Amino acid sequence: MAVDLSNTYVVHCADTVCTMGMRESKIVLEKSHGVFLKNQAQMTVKDQKGGVNVICFGGCYSAENPLTVAEAEKIAGDVKEATGQSFEDQVKDIFTTEGEGGKIMACVGECTPEIVSVQWDKEKEDVSVEPGQNALLGEATLTCKFGGTIKIIGAGQPEST
Repeated sequence: MAVDLSNTYVVHCADTVCTMGMRESKIVLEKSHGVFLKNQAQMTVKDQKGGVNVICFGGCYSAENPLTVAEAEKIAGDVKEATGQSFEDQVKDIFTTEGEGGKIMACVGECTPEIVSVQWDKEKEDVSVEPGQNALLGEATLTCKFGGTIKIIGAGQPEST
């Protein structure tokens, strides 16, 4: 049963997933804003920097990610070297499949989240964690430059006892 995160505040180490990523990850704070919820640092809608707040999803399947394309080209080169046959012109068709949001690679490149969203898209408008930075809510999403949608799947709050 899915948990309703629509009115849940997000804290440091909340669980996330990317539609182009290999695995789940976390969103983190480099430095606390000084506001805590259940002894966890509360996050704001501005905590969206790739590689700082949004951590690697293990690998990236996006055909828009140059690191994934480079990996496919490396595989094509290895095959050509091993077999003497070239399929470089076909590599994208061989290594891509249709998925959510378009073509995804069947091979994986390095995940380096490059967030194009200015901030997370769901906030508690009447709760400011810092001036100009409202509290982040659990059903928020971000968009990565390489076509992935990053979603919060767990708010990070410890279970009540």
